[in-house]
Amino acid sequence: MNKPIHTVRCIQQQVITEARLFLRSGEAVLLTFFVPMLGMALFVYLSREGMLGNIYGLLFRGLGGDTDFLVRYSPITFMMLGMIVYCIIAAGFEGLVPKVVRERSSGLTKQLGGTPMRAWVYLLAKALNAFVLVVIEVALIFAVGLISSEFSLKGNWLDLGFLLLVGTLTVAGLGYCLGNLTKSHDAAIVAVHAIYIPMLLLSGAFVPIEVLPNALRVIARCLPLTHFVSPFRSVMVEGLSLVANATNLSLLLLWMVGSWVVALRTFRWT
Repeated sequence: MNKPIHTVRCIQQQVITEARLFLRSGEAVLLTFFVPMLGMALFVYLSREGMLGNIYGLLFRGLGGDTDFLVRYSPITFMMLGMIVYCIIAAGFEGLVPKVVRERSSGLTKQLGGTPMRAWVYLLAKALNAFVLVVIEVALIFAVGLISSEFSLKGNWLDLGFLLLVGTLTVAGLGYCLGNLTKSHDAAIVAVHAIYIPMLLLSGAFVPIEVLPNALRVIARCLPLTHFVSPFRSVMVEGLSLVANATNLSLLLLWMVGSWVVALRTFRWT
């Protein structure tokens, strides 16, 4: 009975430690919250001026997409989704992989490996800290997005929070898998950008999958974040439940479980 309580307290303490380390870096705090806010402010301005709609209209027609799609989902919706996916990748992938590799290279994880802390506690604490950052960033994005008359939030907050948690844990698990295969901090940064940029562009967040060429559409449907974007968009904009998105949610959960299983099996303290 005491063991589960001790484990929870250990995770809680590690999350607090990670948060304190993050808050000590003024640059990290500023960039983490400033970039999404600046991006959303720009998109809201372009939307109010009518330029965002024109850009998306040209994009849809140029790629042969269904322009009726823009009737159901306004351009600002895609921009918001794009920024949310960016925040998840930035916190749970780009922010974690180089950090874990750096801590392993510096010998910090070797020291932690000599303590009673389990590997999954160490990794989960970092992922949960990333989730907290994502929640704050998404709240700020919604606050700015609601200024635009084209957007109204219809979804259930608990459903959106659950999707954010699963999405962040999935990306973190994939990041740990990559980090376990990377030996140096510099190599980790290169590998992260080589993966996250295509995943960000092809997941259906900024650009709808429906307007992509067939070959890219097949690739996009295989990406884990594609199965986050679709249910999050339908819950956020249409107010649908998680049950209505059972297929995508199931695939996202499979990605999450699979990535964490591989990450824990390949993790090493040194």
